[in-house]
Amino acid sequence: MAKKEQNEFDIARKKRRKKIAAQRNRKFIGAVLVLALLFGTIYLFITEDIAGIIGDRIASSSAGSEGLPVDLSGMTVKDTFSAGEHIGVMTDAVYYLFAENGKQLLSAQHGFANPVVESAGRKFLIYDQGGNKLVVRMRDKILFEKEFEYKIINADLSADGLLSVVTSAQRYASQLHVFDENYEEEIFTWSASSEYIVCASADKNSKTVAAAALSANDSGEMVTTVHVFTTEAAVELAKREFKGASVLSLEYDNNGDVKIICDSIAAVMDKSGNVLGSRIYNSVPASAINVSGKSGAVIIFDRFTEARAADALFLGENFEEIKNVSIGGKYVCSNGNLSKNAIYCSGTAYIFNSAGECTAKLESEQDAVFIQLGKEKLFAVTRDQLCLIEE
Repeated sequence: MAKKEQNEFDIARKKRRKKIAAQRNRKFIGAVLVLALLFGTIYLFITEDIAGIIGDRIASSSAGSEGLPVDLSGMTVKDTFSAGEHIGVMTDAVYYLFAENGKQLLSAQHGFANPVVESAGRKFLIYDQGGNKLVVRMRDKILFEKEFEYKIINADLSADGLLSVVTSAQRYASQLHVFDENYEEEIFTWSASSEYIVCASADKNSKTVAAAALSANDSGEMVTTVHVFTTEAAVELAKREFKGASVLSLEYDNNGDVKIICDSIAAVMDKSGNVLGSRIYNSVPASAINVSGKSGAVIIFDRFTEARAADALFLGENFEEIKNVSIGGKYVCSNGNLSKNAIYCSGTAYIFNSAGECTAKLESEQDAVFIQLGKEKLFAVTRDQLCLIEE
């Protein structure tokens, strides 16, 4: 059959139809992009708490006059912490939040006999070690308060917001409770009958919880056992013993592996109990920087010699040795976050990156009791002040 010839009217009509279809497609794609942007913005506001971050910055800029150094005379400082971009100070009676220029943003009494603080992002956890109460909050609101039936041994706030609480128990040596990031549900409970749980941490992405427990073997030797459970079915996936070792710290890294620091060994293990790497040391650590949600760790040893010094052992993702640094002076304190490590010895603070390279050396006019890394700056608490350590 011969192909029908199209006249100019048919050709123009087809062109118009194509043009209208293209316009509709563009409008549809534009509407989809707008909706995606809208839902993406809503998602970020919910998951990343953008509104809260903006509120914190407004509070920082609208608070009273700048006030560094901050007078802390007459107070017994227990610890320092960070909450987003703010610096926290825990005393024996009150906890404070300050902007990096020294403006006071929060002051609240805790009423705890032995207050301990842990922080993760903008959230921070305060609990009464040996008591029954804890609180999780941000600068502008309290997220969770609970009074446990039994005494709190240890508590941890993971990088993704899960809360782990170790308590004593009536029929068991200790119990572990894990709450979701909204604190609406206790998603996991484990009771240890013959072991004493010292510390624990949970990981949202891998849906696991790790607990380090102490016991003694038949020879009277101390043993640390790391248990790994699923939070979904409360099934034990693995356990690994570290004989002759007492646990000091336990955290998850950004791969969902467990970083365990003991007094004689440091190790990384996966959720199946496989040791990915370990490091044995002969001296007992003075401290360790073991940050939740970050690979690697720093083990610090105070070296007692004629010329007093400290050794800092920087460990990589599988706890391989990256660098061993000697720092002159008596070791006093240390602090770390996701990007930096700070070590303070005899009036001087050294800032290191994760590769063990010293990026800054800061002198303090007064001896510090605690140091705290802010977003860009380093702060110190002396016996009577919160102050900035400057280059």
